[in-house]
Amino acid sequence: MAKFISVAQLKGGAGKSTIATNLAGCLAREFRTGLIDADMPQGTSMRWAALREDPRLTVVTAESAADLAREAEALDDLCDVVVIDLPPRSLKFLREIMPFTDLVIMPLTASAPDVWATEQLVEVVREAKKTSKRLKARLVWNRLRASKASDAFLAGTGEALRAKELSSHLASRTAYVEAMGRGLTVTEWSDAKARAEFETFLGEVREQLRLG
Repeated sequence: MAKFISVAQLKGGAGKSTIATNLAGCLAREFRTGLIDADMPQGTSMRWAALREDPRLTVVTAESAADLAREAEALDDLCDVVVIDLPPRSLKFLREIMPFTDLVIMPLTASAPDVWATEQLVEVVREAKKTSKRLKARLVWNRLRASKASDAFLAGTGEALRAKELSSHLASRTAYVEAMGRGLTVTEWSDAKARAEFETFLGEVREQLRLG
């Protein structure tokens, strides 16, 4: 059976697809990896995968909640790990995939609208946990700009949301945009700081899933 990672945020612009594609590309170095792009018709993850042409990565799309459940079930036997890029503003998709999910990654930026959207997301995950013993959820601060204001905003926000945070943070860097546009992961790009921070994040994700 595969380990499922759902990258979810109800508000757009939090960097879901960037995280999903980088996770899938990095995990495919060692594991049979699936990537489900459920954020259609935008299809950012699918377009990235088409540029990448990685034979170690199985990529499918899902245009409805029923499609998502069907594709997840199909990949469960084929893959060691599956990354799902969920659409924003869709609780239906989120609830459909919760029975499959081992880890929900919830990216958010240091902005009040992202935090407000995450409050509802956390509630859905908390409800799903009542029937799924394996389900975990972690916040990850994404597209951060170093400043005292950002530091002050982050302090205590995870506690206020009553959700656990990953200790790693992902900065706002052009490296992520440049790498994605070429079908690469940021770990394959020239920005050493971007490579290092994403490898740290990846290590935390692997630890949460107990991936060797």
